[in-house]
Parts: sequence; C-alpha cells; structure tokens
Amino acid sequence: MLRALAALRLFWTIIASYALVWVLTRPLGAERRRAWFDAAHRKNAARLAGGFVALRGVFIKTGQVLSVTGTFLPPAYGEALVRLQDKVPPRPFHEIRGRLVEAFGEDALSRFGSFEEEPVAAASLAQVHRATTPEGRALAVKVLYPDIERLIRIDLGVLRSLLPVVKLLLPVSRVERVLEQLAAMLSRETDYAHELENMDRIRKVFAGRSDVVVPEVERELTRGGVLSMSFESGVKINDREALVGIGVEPEAVAKQLVSCYFTMLFQHRLFHADPHPGNFLVRPGPQLVILDYGAVEEVTERLQQGMQSVVLGVMTRNDDEVLRGIERMGFVAEGGDRELLARVGRDYLAVLGSVKIQDFSKLDREQMEKLSGYDQMRGRLRQVMKSVEYPEGYFYVERTLALLFGLVGQLAPKLGLPGLVMPYASQAFAMSAAKQPPAPSAEGAA
Repeated sequence: MLRALAALRLFWTIIASYALVWVLTRPLGAERRRAWFDAAHRKNAARLAGGFVALRGVFIKTGQVLSVTGTFLPPAYGEALVRLQDKVPPRPFHEIRGRLVEAFGEDALSRFGSFEEEPVAAASLAQVHRATTPEGRALAVKVLYPDIERLIRIDLGVLRSLLPVVKLLLPVSRVERVLEQLAAMLSRETDYAHELENMDRIRKVFAGRSDVVVPEVERELTRGGVLSMSFESGVKINDREALVGIGVEPEAVAKQLVSCYFTMLFQHRLFHADPHPGNFLVRPGPQLVILDYGAVEEVTERLQQGMQSVVLGVMTRNDDEVLRGIERMGFVAEGGDRELLARVGRDYLAVLGSVKIQDFSKLDREQMEKLSGYDQMRGRLRQVMKSVEYPEGYFYVERTLALLFGLVGQLAPKLGLPGLVMPYASQAFAMSAAKQPPAPSAEGAA
C-alpha cells in the first residue's frame, strides 16, 4: 500500500506541477510561457527518473521503455530516463540469497563450486552473479529479485489507475494496448522456463552461423527464479575503443547486428526485443554474443508485411507504398480520417527526405524534431491522434527499432540504421520475390 501511495504521489505531483505552470503562464507571451514549460520539463523529468530509481521494479522497466519509445514526451524526459538503461542499482546479496534458497533449499550455495556475492550486472527485475559449477565451469547466474511478482501486480495497478488521465492527454485509440503489452512482457520476463525456451529458439535461428553465440544453459542449476548459463566474455558492443583494440571495426559489428535482425524479423518472424548495449558482447571475428532472452517476441504476419511495405516504399521513394504499409500494420483507427493521415504522412515523408544527417551518433535538436514529425503535427495533434490506433504487437517492434537506431548510430555514425538497412532489405525482398509463384503468361491466361 505504501509503495502504491508513493508511486501515485510521484505521478500526481508531476501533473499538479504542470497544472500550476499552465495557470501561472496564461497571462504571459508565447516565448516566456515556453521558457517556463521547458524548466518544468527538466525539473519533472529529473523528478520522474529519481522516483523510478527509488521505486525500482516495474517503474525502472517503464522508464527504460519511455526513454526509447516516449517520442510524445519532451526531450528532457528521454535525456533523464536514458540513464535507467544501464545504471540500475543492485540489491544486497542477503535478498538474492533468499531467492536462491527458495529455488534450491537452505544448501543452495553448496550446489555451486563458487558464487560471487557482488553482481556483475543489475537490471530492473533481476541481477547477474558470476559463479562456477562444481566441476569449475564459469557461469553467469541470473536471479530474479525476491517478491518481484507481487510488486509487478501492485505497480501495474497503479499505472492502470492513471489510464483515464493518459487517455485525456493522449487520445490515441486503444492506447491501453501499451500497458497490456508491457504487462505481458513483464510476465514473460519473470518466467525463466519461458526464457530458456527463447534461448533454444534463437539458437535454432542462428544454428548455421558461427559468428553468433547464444549462451548454453546449465539446466541442473536452473530452477524457479534462477537461470544459470555459461559465462560469456567479450567487449561491450558500444565500446568503440575496445572494439578497435581487439581488431574489430565498429561498422562491421553494426552490419552484423542489422543482418541478425533481418534474419530474425523477415525470415523467422521472431526477434530479440531488448537490443540495448548491455545485452551484446563482441569477440574478434567479429563474433556477436547475444545475452538476456527474457524479451523475445513474435511478429504477426500483418506487422511483418506492413514493415516490408514501408521499407520497400522508402527504398523506391514511393510514398503510397509507405502509407499502405502503415495502414497494413494497423495504425489507422476504425472510422479514422485516412485522408488526414495521408496528408500528414506525405508532408512528413517529404521533410524526412530532406534531412541530411552526417553523424547518427550526434543528432541535434532540429534534426530530432524533423525525425519526430513535430512540425507536421503542430496544430492538429489531437485530430491526428484520434485517427490513430496502436497496433497489437507494435509495442515490442517500436522499442526494438528505437534501441537499434541508437545503437547502430553509435557503431556506424555516418550511415546509421537507415544506411545499413538498405542492402539487407534489397537482398531480403529479392529472396521474397524469388519464392513467389510466377505470374501466368498471357498465352496461359487465355
């Protein structure tokens, strides 16, 4: 109860802060009003990030999601929340030991050859400790935080209570799907039997590739909220200096990453849905080590076909094909104004085509506003949003693409994700076309 009250106090303090600024700035001119709101954004973004860190659990996960998918939020929020991607404070070992005892009994630690109390990584729902088997094989042991399942239920209840306010501010049709899909993702990420299955599925996807490594599970030491796997070494994927130090070109790693995602998305309709830097290591070759399989999602046929149309439309500079893809993905709400969306979409695509980015790792505010479509939505945001529906399953795709955009931009700043996608897209669509049955000849049709 105290946790729920603390969370509600955080959210309502932020809402009240904006209400006060709105009242106080009504007599002021547009320039001074904007300055007041900019200051409020910075203060409230820091307040939200600090509150999420204090609350932990679902709120850290929510902050991580908003840092990459919250394009509707002011930039100050993205800047404040992005630190939650990697810098999550660990839990003390006595709490972690409780989860180990729950899984293996009082003699839990004796089942391991060794077990380091200091974690090597901490995340929103679990942390990872280094250990060994009794035979001496190095392990990474992922341990769910104690009582995290109950806290997830409480936290989701708090977020659901705020939905009416969110719908008032953001009138997107079926915006509740975001919360539904967050809840489903959290359920899967706390089910280690499901994560083990995910590892097996991704291992099959890359079975013929020696340049991709999936850790091996130590099944005898995996139970309940404890998942033990082979400890994999390597350089963190976004550490450019370290990559060069092991003889690997960062751009080669970016190409390899994009290749892996095309294989998963368009050949298997399955993908690793959490591509932040902490989940990838690189070895000479380059060889890519993929970590953390709590978020592995399937892509619906409708989403896959829509994404293909969007990429094909961009490749061929065909706005109609892009818009067909967006509609195919399910973005147009029932009864929505398709003509309005088409006009806004074409305006946005025209501006997007004019954006020249020299360095994808350093986007300035003007470029970010153009990429976000801010000017095209000015004055008709609510009207557009009422015509938009959040497609089922897109939550995971959007989050993945946003994370990939940032990660690939760090590795290949001159090309970025858009520049690296095109060769793989051309190859993928050529293969897709080759699999289609030939069209009947005129003679045969007659």
